[in-house]
Amino acid sequence: MFRIKAIQVEEGDALLVSYGDSQSPRHLLIDGGPVGSRDNLVAVLAAERVDGKLQLEALVITHYDQDHIQGVIELLEEMPSWLVIHDVWFNGYHHVQPPDLLGSAQGDRLSALIRSLGLRWNASFLGARDGREGPAIRQDTAAIKLADELEVCVLSPDEAGLHALAAQWHNPSSVPSEPDDAPEDLLGRNDSWPPGSFKTYGGESRSDPSVPNRSSIALLLTFKEKRMLLAADAWCAVVKRGLDKHLLYDEPIDLLKVSHHGSKGNTDRSLLARIRCKRFLISTSGKTHKHPDHDLMGRLLADRNTPEIYFNYAQAWASDQLSVPADWPSYVAHGPVANDCYVQVDL
Repeated sequence: MFRIKAIQVEEGDALLVSYGDSQSPRHLLIDGGPVGSRDNLVAVLAAERVDGKLQLEALVITHYDQDHIQGVIELLEEMPSWLVIHDVWFNGYHHVQPPDLLGSAQGDRLSALIRSLGLRWNASFLGARDGREGPAIRQDTAAIKLADELEVCVLSPDEAGLHALAAQWHNPSSVPSEPDDAPEDLLGRNDSWPPGSFKTYGGESRSDPSVPNRSSIALLLTFKEKRMLLAADAWCAVVKRGLDKHLLYDEPIDLLKVSHHGSKGNTDRSLLARIRCKRFLISTSGKTHKHPDHDLMGRLLADRNTPEIYFNYAQAWASDQLSVPADWPSYVAHGPVANDCYVQVDL
């Protein structure tokens, strides 16, 4: 089996990837949503327990935005006794700053939690597996294989993205915030339903200027020749350069978790042409920013090949996306089943 559950955490990301033996699968949790996400996180994780335990091969925190990190902090501050975390993948302050700027007491809230719980940290990326803390996770990291042959390639961040983050991250306990100079419609706030004529959408737009998003950990997961690209909030140009390094023969992608919840500033036509994907996952309630943007949807539908698009919410703005707008190319929309607090995609 190879599947992903996109958990409902409002505008954020919380993704549970499961693979291997269907009776005793292995798992990765990627992000945890904003404040208030713990109940849904724990409910989904608890349902996956085997013999009363759930083991995560990795807990991945892609970057510092609140809609990705705060639910993880809530989970670790009240960690269930049945949850076992083998490794945390996360680029902390000490991974991006030169050693001469570090002090023994420096660290943000999440870093302090990781160390207080005695968790391994980026240890999967060490050459020797006996260490507890590994190097920064970045695009040049060699592909690794987890138990049961899940291959992991890091597509983002690149070295330039980590340097850009370091230049803005001066206080170890206070991380850089989103830029406040982005036009409102960059985040889709001016979109309304129903959209207009399809031919007016899908063009290119200003790229995401956010330094924290640029530092997102985007992963390519391969299991039994099936591939998931989990793009976090990463920059499209960085992801494409990562594919050039790690996907040498232009193999198709079976599922794209669309970057930045469907913002039009993070996924362009050239990336979609490169990956030749027909299944897309969008993680957001759409409540705050009205994601996914109409322009992003237009790009996903530009080839008119009836893609499958998975939405982890079926309420409010997200519910509109479950119906194909009049005169738009067709797509197959999937939402949560019954009262599930997630949408599931099986590869």
